[in-house]
Amino acid sequence: MAGLVAAAQGDVSSNSDDESMHLAGYTFLVFAIFGWGFFLCLLGTAVYLVIKQFRHPKQPKNPVRCK
Repeated sequence: MAGLVAAAQGDVSSNSDDESMHLAGYTFLVFAIFGWGFFLCLLGTAVYLVIKQFRHPKQPKNPVRCK
């Protein structure tokens, strides 16, 4: 039992390098989420416009007629 308490007390100190690595990881994760969000927003907009165009195709006012 005393060995477990001594082993637990040895790892109590925290290293600031670990905390900075976590901060860098979270920062990278936030940029990745914003990047994917932007990409998915563009993709969704493109799909919406394609579906809208196929439902109501544009009709030219003065179509070209070949003789």
